[in-house]
Amino acid sequence: MNTNEINLLVRFFLTAAKSEKLPPKSKDFDTILSNLSKLDTHKARVDYAERCLEHLSSGSSRVIYKMDDNVLKLAKNDRGIAQNKVEANPKMKSKYINPTIKADKNGVWKISPYLEKITEKEFEELTGINFKDFGEVASYEMNKGEDSDPKPKVKDYDKIAKSDIVKEFIRLGKEFDLLSGDMVRISSFGKNDGHPVLLDSGLNSKVFSEYYDTGEKKSSKSKS
Repeated sequence: MNTNEINLLVRFFLTAAKSEKLPPKSKDFDTILSNLSKLDTHKARVDYAERCLEHLSSGSSRVIYKMDDNVLKLAKNDRGIAQNKVEANPKMKSKYINPTIKADKNGVWKISPYLEKITEKEFEELTGINFKDFGEVASYEMNKGEDSDPKPKVKDYDKIAKSDIVKEFIRLGKEFDLLSGDMVRISSFGKNDGHPVLLDSGLNSKVFSEYYDTGEKKSSKSKS
């Protein structure tokens, strides 16, 4: 395919994104979800969701909307679809990961419980662990054998490494190939039943290599 053909193809898809007819505005969540699954382009889906739902936040790959006591994560590009599929894996269960209640079969959207985000101080109150120390220990332990960085000089390192939350993230990393990028950002955590909960768990090695790999270390990468 030459340059002219590529440019024509790009213009075709841009035109299609702009001209796709949107369904009527609705307040019924089932209708909204059905319509989102039927729309063909990311732009049309986001435009439609903006008409119908309460916008909470937006990252590089997904837009978050409020749906009563839940949140809708809507993919705004192929990265978002890949991350939705990772998070919607029914086998990936943990009290430290926000569960998926319902998801589009193609990864267009997914629904999880709405949880209030926490601060570093709240994380420490819930776990007894300083958040920065947690991030350093969890990242190092999850990337042993891959990361060339020296073992972090953290007070009570062994105690933190043996804590339930760190051991659980190590298990999730091994079993589902999850990376630690989002786990070192306090903005990725909420709380439920007296413990921290990771709100974003869609970054695994495959997603990283396909959409984010620019030569930097996997462990340091995070996504939205």
